[in-house]
Amino acid sequence: MTTVQTDLASAIRALDDEFIRNAVAKDARRLVDAFYAEDAVVLPPNQQPVVGKAQIRPFIQGMIDAGLAEITLETTDISGSGDLAYGVGKYRMTLHPAGADRIEDKGKYVVVYRRQADGSWKAVADIFNTNLPAS
Repeated sequence: MTTVQTDLASAIRALDDEFIRNAVAKDARRLVDAFYAEDAVVLPPNQQPVVGKAQIRPFIQGMIDAGLAEITLETTDISGSGDLAYGVGKYRMTLHPAGADRIEDKGKYVVVYRRQADGSWKAVADIFNTNLPAS
């Protein structure tokens, strides 16, 4: 792996860590500011696209308010060229809504990143969906 690809992988894994840290801390504002570009779009399953930080913040806060207890991200494939990169991975999320049983969701995601003017990377497109239960 080249130094550029190693640096890119380190930057994306650091973004994953920041996402997890802020989600567990229930801080939607910091999570969105650290992870997403201003014009980012989140493409959640069975919902309309969530466009821009102003819409992404309440979307993430809604997940937190729904009882987000823990989340893990494992980005397994990272590649990029120039100012664009992507990460493919799998997630595990546990929700514990008030007065309800815990819900565990396992799925996969693709995130597209764009290098920002300051040299940092931010997500510009984020799509995720649940794995079907094993039969």
